[in-house]
Amino acid sequence: MSKRDKSKHDAKRGSEPTPEAKTLVGEKSPEASTDEGQDGQKEVWVRVDSQGRPLPDQEATLAELQAKLATDKRVHGEALGDAWAVLLGQPPSANIMGQVAATVLHAGGTRPAWQWKHGGKDYVLMAWPQDQPVRASLLMAGPEGGKLTPVTSAPLLEGLPNDLTVAEVHVWANAADADVAVSMIEGKKPMWFHDPLYVRDKDDLTVGITHTFLLAGLALALRKALLDEVTITQGPAYESHAQAWLAANEGKSRLDVPPLKVDVHNKHLVMPGRHFGEYQMRATVESLQECQLEKMPVTILYLSFPFQNRPAMRLPVYASKMVLGDYSPKEGDEVDAYVWLQGRVIDMDAAEPEAH
Repeated sequence: MSKRDKSKHDAKRGSEPTPEAKTLVGEKSPEASTDEGQDGQKEVWVRVDSQGRPLPDQEATLAELQAKLATDKRVHGEALGDAWAVLLGQPPSANIMGQVAATVLHAGGTRPAWQWKHGGKDYVLMAWPQDQPVRASLLMAGPEGGKLTPVTSAPLLEGLPNDLTVAEVHVWANAADADVAVSMIEGKKPMWFHDPLYVRDKDDLTVGITHTFLLAGLALALRKALLDEVTITQGPAYESHAQAWLAANEGKSRLDVPPLKVDVHNKHLVMPGRHFGEYQMRATVESLQECQLEKMPVTILYLSFPFQNRPAMRLPVYASKMVLGDYSPKEGDEVDAYVWLQGRVIDMDAAEPEAH
């Protein structure tokens, strides 16, 4: 589960630095005061000027700058409003979601893999429509043999199987949903996705264990890629570029450093978005499939993301007509997309949902 560090100011008691601004660096400076944080790691307070810059003898190293810039500022949204909006074509008001739930209960179905018992309760996931790969779902729960009542609802996307290793789990406040992190490359940051069947999957979500997950994406925005080159002016990659350029151009300052330009033509890119589970992506459309959720046409774009030391990640991305607008994707198109990821441990039955 993701843990949020407590404010460094709250952790300081009896060793407050001078009124000058404060910053943290990784190495001890002769004039810096040290303290031990709640996590047992040494914190180092250094003197900075009125603009918050370290004094000349205490400037951060490149590694420290990269570590600071790479700090993950994403949050767990614990909400599905954006996902529902692009599929329903309107904000998911209480009235609209009530209609969705009623439709799922009246016309939806379930599968053997979507029914289980846990902690003295019966659970059933209902989904509708039965003949489409994109569905509205409703998780029902109740005492064994007793009446089932709704717990939570979510869009349900049929994904493609990918073998992924569990790295971390963040359980939502409702205790029914979770964001799951999986390792793609050893030593790199994990990739996160929403698991709508967390209550079923949680006993299998052990850190370090590899499972086959059904992984899919829902486009919150998507367009045909327009640029073959992107300009980067901040972040770890830019800092490495700036240091190399300054080393090769003696006498120049950071103000002289040109932007970093990266060729992205025919490239596969995955970059973190605002929330855990959201990603900016660039890829080439390999194939397409049309489907529908009630009156909303949906196009599935089949993408893949190759890796050097592991099989490619296969990802169907669902893009509603609301997102696509006038754009009609074609095989071979390069696309830029902002995608919300969803995954679940593979269902052990392959049948379509059965009537309930």
